[in-house]
This record gives sequence, structure tokens and C-alpha cells, in this order.
Amino acid sequence: MGHLCLVPDGRLCGCGNYGCLEQYGSGSALVRSAREAAAGSTLARDLLERAGGDVAGITGPLITEAAQDGDKFAVEQLEQLGEWLGQGIASLVAVLDPAVIVIGGGVSAAGDLLVDPVRDSFQRHLTGRGHRPEAEVRLAELGNRAGVIGAADLARS
Repeated sequence: MGHLCLVPDGRLCGCGNYGCLEQYGSGSALVRSAREAAAGSTLARDLLERAGGDVAGITGPLITEAAQDGDKFAVEQLEQLGEWLGQGIASLVAVLDPAVIVIGGGVSAAGDLLVDPVRDSFQRHLTGRGHRPEAEVRLAELGNRAGVIGAADLARS
């Protein structure tokens, strides 16, 4: 899923292609985008203070914490991430037609600050909207721990 081309001639991905969803709709994309936008921005003042005054100190959890505290810049970064994720999910749903889309990983800690923009973007970009069942978009119940818990369960059995 992460290597679905979302932006032709976009950012170079580790897979060697350009514009992959992973480069726009992942936790690392959130951090990269926030760092780039924060450099020289007065809107990012509060987030930069939390990061010790250094853009390199901006992390995903720090962005989430700031957004949860009402930092407008951090909220905007999560909204942009949600826009990209929603577009990518809409493309996948058009082909695979799942009933549920589950968002996990570290970015899922942002909760509704991420999921609401994802849902909005997904609904705007979904092919055949209004003429097909709409997949539910929700957070993984186990958040960022799902992979570890699944691996432990598999090893146990």
C-alpha cells in the first residue's frame, strides 16, 4: 500500500520510485513535512520551543502532543497528513472494496486529530461515492503495539 503512486514525479521513495504514498502519508512524512515547514516559520514557534529550538528535535509524538494541546501549526500538519492518507485510501478502496480501513502505527496516537481529516479526504476522493457502500475508517485498537502483540501471539502458538 505504501508504494502506491500518489504524486507523479513526487518525492523519491526508498523503493526507487517517486511519489509513493509512504512519502506523503506516514509518520516519517509527517515529521519531514513539519520540519520543513517549521524552518523559518513564526507559526511553528510553539512546536519549535517544545523541540528545544531545533527543527531536528521535532518528532511525531511531539507533533501529536502539541496538536492535542491546541497548537495550530501541529494540527495543520496532521490535517495535511490526513488529506494524503485519505486520497491514498480512496484509491485502494476503489480497487479492493474493503468494508473497514484500519489506521495504526505511531500516527494513530493522534486519534480524531488524524482520523477526521482522513475520513473527510477519503469521502471527497472516493470513486462512486453515494453509489456504493462506504468503508468505515477507524483506528487500530492496539495502536502502534499491534505488530508486536501479533508477533508474540504467533510465537506463543
